[in-house]
Amino acid sequence: MVAFIKGIVVSVGESSAVIDCNDIGYEIFASSRCLGGLTVGSEVKIHTLLAVREDNITLYGFRDTSEKEMFSRLITVSGIGPKLAIVILSGIDAQSLIGCIASQNAQALAGIKGIGKKTAERILLELKGKIKTEVASGTAEISLAADSDDDAVLALMALGYSSSEAVKALSVVENKDNMSVEEKVMAALRG
Repeated sequence: MVAFIKGIVVSVGESSAVIDCNDIGYEIFASSRCLGGLTVGSEVKIHTLLAVREDNITLYGFRDTSEKEMFSRLITVSGIGPKLAIVILSGIDAQSLIGCIASQNAQALAGIKGIGKKTAERILLELKGKIKTEVASGTAEISLAADSDDDAVLALMALGYSSSEAVKALSVVENKDNMSVEEKVMAALRG
């Protein structure tokens, strides 16, 4: 219903920001990653999702559409509400979360404050089919290369790299066209 808000940042708190849009102050709850990029007095465009509950109407904000899409996916998982989804997105960016789901890395998710092992496993189980389909069809906004580096990137992400760190580590590997996935990973780790 409210796809985005464009306006001036009035205040930034720990869990929300107030954006002045045509003399109306919208309180938008967002991840710490989103809030960290806001400065009071600057003009911003924040992608939003309006959540209507029986006793509450809340506006959630996101840096980009991939973060918004991941939030929408997370709240479909049983036991994950909007507040916990925001906590998850504060602990891990959307692209890295896609990588964790694709590689089934429960340990990385369990490391996020407020997420236990069982919750991490439930997220992986319930989102596995949805995320893999998106990555395979190329509709997810993830910076995985469309060539043989995909498996090496996923392997590095399983070792704790973010997707952007993994892609960057692989970009400096020389003569990788003739290497196996294992050789690429080892070379990236050494580099």
